Order: sequence, then C-alpha cells, then structure tokens
Amino acid sequence: MADISNVITVSLIPEGVLAQRDNLNVVGIITSETGFLSTAKRFAIYRNIAGVASDFGTNSQAYAHAKSFFATTPNPIDVNGLLVIGFWRKEDENVAATAATLQGAILEFNDVLTELQQISDGSFDIDIDGGPTTNVTGLDFRTDTSLADVVATLDAALTAAGVTVTYRTDDVDGIVFTSDTTGASSTLTKPVDGATGTSVVQLLGLADGTGSVLTQGADSALLSAETKEAAITEIKAQTNIYGAVFIDQPNSTEAKDLAEWAQANDTLLYDVFILSSNLNVDVSNVVWDIKLSSLTNYRMLYSPANNRRLATAYMARNHTVNFNAENSAITMHLKALPVSAEELTETEIAAAKTVGLDVYTTIKQTPVILTSGANDFVDNRYNFIGYKDALETDLFNLLKQTGTKIPQTVRGVNQLVDQAEKTTRGFVRAGVFAPETWTSPERFGDEATFNRNIEKFGFYFLAGRLSDQPQADRQARKSPVIKGAVKNAGAIHSANIIVNVNL
Repeated sequence: MADISNVITVSLIPEGVLAQRDNLNVVGIITSETGFLSTAKRFAIYRNIAGVASDFGTNSQAYAHAKSFFATTPNPIDVNGLLVIGFWRKEDENVAATAATLQGAILEFNDVLTELQQISDGSFDIDIDGGPTTNVTGLDFRTDTSLADVVATLDAALTAAGVTVTYRTDDVDGIVFTSDTTGASSTLTKPVDGATGTSVVQLLGLADGTGSVLTQGADSALLSAETKEAAITEIKAQTNIYGAVFIDQPNSTEAKDLAEWAQANDTLLYDVFILSSNLNVDVSNVVWDIKLSSLTNYRMLYSPANNRRLATAYMARNHTVNFNAENSAITMHLKALPVSAEELTETEIAAAKTVGLDVYTTIKQTPVILTSGANDFVDNRYNFIGYKDALETDLFNLLKQTGTKIPQTVRGVNQLVDQAEKTTRGFVRAGVFAPETWTSPERFGDEATFNRNIEKFGFYFLAGRLSDQPQADRQARKSPVIKGAVKNAGAIHSANIIVNVNL
C-alpha cells in the first residue's frame, strides 16, 4: 500500500512559549531584622499571614506589617499578587561560605506537568563548579504526577554531577538547583538546550530569559552594612517587585536616593513622613524636593503619629488591579485602610496637598485617604507602568509567535499597529483610558482622524510611511516609528454643587 505522503504531507508549526506580562501586584516589605533572612537569603514569598508568623515570629516588625498587608481588603493576593519580605543589611554581617544556586521561575505547574508527561527524552546541558559541561539526557517524566516527582526525576539525573534539586519553599511552584560545594569555586550556569533529546529548560523555567535567578557561590566574608538603595537593587534583581516599603524609616538623603531609584526602575516605593516641617514649601524639605524633581514613583504619606504600617496598607490596597478585567482601575482617594486614621487640622491637610503628601484622616467620623496630585496621583503611576509593560510584552510576543515572519510591508506594519490597539483597548475596558475630547495642543497625523479616534475609542496609533524610512533602518529590519496617543480616564475626587432655590 502506498503511503499517503506521496500525495499529501503536513507539517505542524508549534506556537512556542510566549513572554508573560509582569505582575504589578508583587510587592515587598523590606526589613533589617536578622534571623530568617540574611544576605545569603534575600527574600521570601508569602500568600498568607501564617507563613510570616512561622518564619519571623509574632513579635517581629515584619509580622506587624504583614498583618496590615493581609488585613487590607482587597489586597494583592486577591488578584494573583504576592507579598515579598526582603532583607536590608543594616549592619555588618558575617556570612558563611555559600553554594551556587539556580532558582527557577515561578511555574503554573499544572500546565507544565501536562507537557512534561509527554516527554521521555528530556535533556539539557549545564556547567557545574567549573568542570566540563554535563549533558543531562533521557529525562522521563511520563509517570510524574506532581512537582515532587519532577524534582525527584531531575535530582536522580544530577546527583552524580554534584547538584541537588529541590523545589522552591516560598509558597510558589518552581525548581531549585544547588551545587553540593560551597565557596567561590561553587558555580553553575543556566541550562541550555542539549544536542539531542527534547529540551526542558524553557518549560521548567530554568533558562535565561524565563525569570530564573542564578547566584554563584561565595567564600565566607565579613560584609559591611549597605545602603537601602543597594538592598532594594539586589532584591529587585532577584524577584521582580513593583512596590515596596522599608520598615526602617529612610532619612532625607536616603529618601531622595530611593525616589531617584524608583523612577529609574519603574517601581513604586511608599514612605511615611512625620515632621511638621515636611509640610513646608521649602527646598530643605525632602518631600518638596522630591515633588520639584518630578520623582513621581515615590509615594509619600503624612503621619504625625509615625505609623509606618500606613504605607504598607496603602501599598496593599493600591496594587489590586487586574488590567484584564472590566472597569477594574481604581483611585486611592477616599479608600479605607486597616490602620488608625489620624485627626488632622484643615491647615495640615491643605499643606499636605500642596507639597504632595497623601493623608489618612476622617470625614464625618469615617476614615478616608485624601490624595494629593502635586506629585501626580498614585493610580496614574501604577497604571502607566502596567500599560508600558503590557505594550512591550504584547508586541514582543507578536514578533515571537509568528512562525514565519512579519514582513517589512504595509501589511506587516499594520500587524504591529493592530496589536498596539488591541492592548490599549484592554486598558480602555479596565477604565485606565477612555473615549473623550483631546485637550492637548499636541496632535499628529490628520487632525480630524486623530480627534475622531480619540473621541470614539480613547486612543489613536499611526505608523510612519515605509517609503520615508531611512535605508539603514530598513536594512536593520526595523519597523517605521509607531506613534500613539491615549486619553487618560482620570477620576473624580471632588465636586461643587450649586442649587438655586425659588421661594
């Protein structure tokens, strides 16, 4: 019998693994408390208060702040976020020799397991302790039914090579490789595809670009105290937080440094200020200095009672938006928090609003946040960071998931524009942007078309002409510049009512 391939042949092109948008609801509380955390273990992840109590104890400051976090309703955990507790090395620390570790990315394990169970020839290459490359082959996951089974399969394959495989202990699914040696000679590389077999490095979240974190071993040492900026930089490198609060109050110099760091890293930092001088319109007041410097990612609150848990609860309430949901965008104005509201005078409230400090006080015995827009509103900063990441990620995925190519033609450029519009449409549904009249003098393209799109859709995108593109850009396979405009939905925070009475 002749094979059907004499007449018809079929090739299936897999879509491939796409990049995920960053999770803006992963936030951190930074503590200098030693014990459970240290320089060697920079952070831990939590989804409930019980884990914090177990690791830090109920008398710790970390636990006190975590109580305010989890008492906030809703909080980031309700929208697939995470609480990270990170470590700031406030004082010199004696650090024992450490082993090289590779912490895999957070996995949606049920989805991963289904794919793994189809693999009987899994493979990857990895370098261990500076030795020759170890070729791992023949990984058979067909009978594995849990993360523990997958870990056991990997561990059995790497034991002889000097690596122990475990799973993450921070309340999320993921895999960890640890060298059996310690010190500066303890090293690992991120696994890469092997020459034969089915590569599993992307699937297991171990490869470069998946969010895995590689930390090389180090000799024992006396480490000097570090700055708060150095601590948050290291924590951000190890786990991608988008909001953070320091339990230890930054001084004025530290606050300015952290504000500059937050702006450069698209991360929101939350701080509480306690002095009456922080209400002054004076360049010696760091709050006013930060406002004048347009460092809008540093979110500042005023608490004469020095309640730093106010910042934690405020952060927890703010990072609760699911941008894929209808009408999900929020404002922090008039929200209630699980911390004590403070009685403030009208003079204090007005001064706080002027310099850029939000306050938590009462109106008619009802606790409310009163926001200041002097240093922009926190929801704007949060929304814009999320939108930028979504646009970058979605356009990257468009290029990546195309099995052939997106041509340098009008059709190809239109695909990019269509994706930008699709992403932005989602943010319109969420309530971040909205159809309305464009009030800025800056427009581009045909003015009538521009205005019509903003009024009908809330956004407008226009790509440059291919015929106008520099030849060097075409040879470099660049798209013409795509320019966009979006109309921010904003929020109503107050109103004036005029009533005419006829007698």
